[in-house]
Amino acid sequence: MPIPNGMFPDFRDLAYKLAILFGVLIVIYGVLWLFVTLGIIPALVAAIFPQIVLILVGLFIIYVAFNKRKSY
Repeated sequence: MPIPNGMFPDFRDLAYKLAILFGVLIVIYGVLWLFVTLGIIPALVAAIFPQIVLILVGLFIIYVAFNKRKSY
């Protein structure tokens, strides 16, 4: 018995947003690592960066959750 399309929400949009977010974070982390290696910025910034990434990911998840809640 086929499942009608309307029964399950479409997660493709969320998956694309997550992929873009993680891609941007990886690029930013790579540039930051390069700048620390070259001595352009202090190593302290690289030590704090993982916490900044976690905060950004958390804010993105909250944003997506509020947007999806409004759509139902």
